[in-house]
Amino acid sequence: MRSPRTPNQSLRLLLGQADWSGAALARAINAIGVERGLSLRYDRTAVGHWLAGTRPRPPVPELVAEALSRQLAKPVSALDTGLAVADPADAACGGAGDAAPPEPAAVDRLEQLAALLSLRGLAPGDVYSLAVLAVPQWSQQVTPPRPAPGVRPAAVGMAQVGAARTLLALLSQHDAAFGAGQVLVPLRQYLATAVVPWLRADAPPAVRRELLTVAGQLAYLCGFAHFDCNRNAEAQRYYLTGVGIAREAGDPIGYALGLRGLSVQAHALGHYAQADRLAEQAVETGLRHAPAQLQAFLLGQSAVTRASTGERRAATGRLLAAERCLERSTSGPTPVGAYHQGSLALQHAFVAKGLGAREEAIEALRSSLRHRPADECRSRAVSLAELAETQLSVGHLDQACHTWSAFLELYPRLHSARADDRLRAMSARLRPYRGNRAAAALCERAGRLGRGTR
Repeated sequence: MRSPRTPNQSLRLLLGQADWSGAALARAINAIGVERGLSLRYDRTAVGHWLAGTRPRPPVPELVAEALSRQLAKPVSALDTGLAVADPADAACGGAGDAAPPEPAAVDRLEQLAALLSLRGLAPGDVYSLAVLAVPQWSQQVTPPRPAPGVRPAAVGMAQVGAARTLLALLSQHDAAFGAGQVLVPLRQYLATAVVPWLRADAPPAVRRELLTVAGQLAYLCGFAHFDCNRNAEAQRYYLTGVGIAREAGDPIGYALGLRGLSVQAHALGHYAQADRLAEQAVETGLRHAPAQLQAFLLGQSAVTRASTGERRAATGRLLAAERCLERSTSGPTPVGAYHQGSLALQHAFVAKGLGAREEAIEALRSSLRHRPADECRSRAVSLAELAETQLSVGHLDQACHTWSAFLELYPRLHSARADDRLRAMSARLRPYRGNRAAAALCERAGRLGRGTR
C-alpha cells in the first residue's frame, strides 16, 4: 500500500511570500521554459499536485526556483522549493552553512563546462538565471591565480596563440554566413581539447596573457553560438566564463564585450532592466580602452537598451555617439565585435521601434540591408524578417510579403534557431491573411521549408 504524500509546505510558503497563485507560478514557469527552448503548458492543476507532494522531473524544480527567485528578488534553490531532493554527494562535501568555495580559475571554468556539457547538451537542471547577471565591476578585478604546480604539459608559445586566432576567425566567418548550428560543437570541443591544455601548460607571462585573451574571445563566440541556437543557459555560462577569462587576462575590452553579449541576450529574452545595466557597465568598462569601432559596438547596444527602458534622450545620444565613433574608425573586420554601417543602422531601427517610431524603424532596416555585407547571410535574413514584421505592423501587407519572400530565399542555407523562430513567426503573422494570394503562397512555401531537413 502506497504511503500518503507529504504536502509541500515549503512551496506553499514561498508562494505566499511571492503573493502568487498556482496559476501565476505556472505562467512564470512556462515563460522561463521558453528561455531554455522548452514549450511547457503547466497550469494551476500541476501546481496543485506539487503542493500536494508530487515532485516533477528536472528541470522543472529549477525552473520553479528561478521563477520564485525573480519574483522575490532573492536566491531560491530547487531544494528550497521542496521539489528536489539533496544529492548525498553534495551533502558529503559540506552543509549549507559552509563557506562558499573560491571562484574557479578561467581554465577550471572551461574544463567544468566541457565536463558538464556533453554532445547531448544541457544538464537537466540548468536554466538561464537573472541572479548571476550581477557581474563585478572591472575595478573589482583580482590578481589572476597562477597555474597549479605539478606535472606540467610542454610549454606553449605564440604558435598556439596564432592557431587559436586563426580558428576564431574561421568559425566566426562561418557563423556569420550560415548560423551557429554547424560551428557550436566544433567550437566547444576546441576549447575543451586544445585551449584548456594550453592554458594549463607553462608559458611566459606575455604569451599567457595573449592566450587568455583569445580564449576569452573563443568563449564569447561560443556563448553567442549557443544563443543563436536558443540554448540560453549554456550561452550564459560561456559568456560569463569569457568575462572571467578576460578578468584574469587583465583585458578590459574583452570584459566589456562579454558584458555586452550578456546584455544582448537579456534584451532578446525581454529582461530590459538587466540588459540596460549590463550595457552601461560594458560602456563604463571598455569605452576608454577600446578602439573607435569597438566603442561604437558598445555604445550601439547601450542605445538599444536605453530605448527599451523608455529613455529617449539617452538612447538618441548613445546612437549619435556610436555614429561618431564609427566615422573615425580605421579598423577592418574583426572576428569578435565586428561593427559597420549596417550594424549601426540595425540598432537605429531597434531604437526607433523601442520608442514607437515604426516608420523610422522601417527606413533604418532598409538602410541596414543596403550596407550589410553579402557574406553576413544570417544577419541579413534576420533583418529581412524584422523588416517584414514591422511593415506588416503598419499595414503594408504587400511590402511585407515581398520582404518575407527575400527572407525565404536565404533561409534554406542557414542553421540558426533564431532564423527558425522567424520562419514560424512569419507563418503565424500571415495566417489571418491567407485569403491574400501572396500571403497564402508564402505560408505554403514556409510549410515546405519547415518540414524539410537542412
